[in-house]
Amino acid sequence: MVEYHKKQVIVLPILEDHYIIMPKVKRHILGGATWELPAGGIKGGESEEEGALRELREETGISIFDISRLKEETTLIISQNRLPMFPSIFSIDVGVDEFEQRNQHDHEVESVSSFTFEEIKELITTGKIFTSITISILARFLLSREIAST
Repeated sequence: MVEYHKKQVIVLPILEDHYIIMPKVKRHILGGATWELPAGGIKGGESEEEGALRELREETGISIFDISRLKEETTLIISQNRLPMFPSIFSIDVGVDEFEQRNQHDHEVESVSSFTFEEIKELITTGKIFTSITISILARFLLSREIAST
């Protein structure tokens, strides 16, 4: 278990309502790289929203500065006092141009890709996406879409 000493954020970047953008982050302790959502800690003086957009830029190269585009998602924690450093979750809609014109991501990221919703399900079921927070956020997003369409 990792305990963070500063506020954490995580971002669900949705591309054209058909894809999810994910960085493959180098995790040497795990012996390789893992598909994750952009995430990290708030830096001095940043709001959660500013930190979320900075993490998106650093880990995907997508430069968005308008915090009004972020949608705050419901936390996955029922009892905040049990896990006070659980990340704030945001989603953001990303345009094709923004994705295609992205800058270089930081050195901790091996690659950045977009996956269809069906590909995301396959990556989860085959164990290629395996971090619990990423699976939880993706599963909730995909299930809510399926429920809304019925």
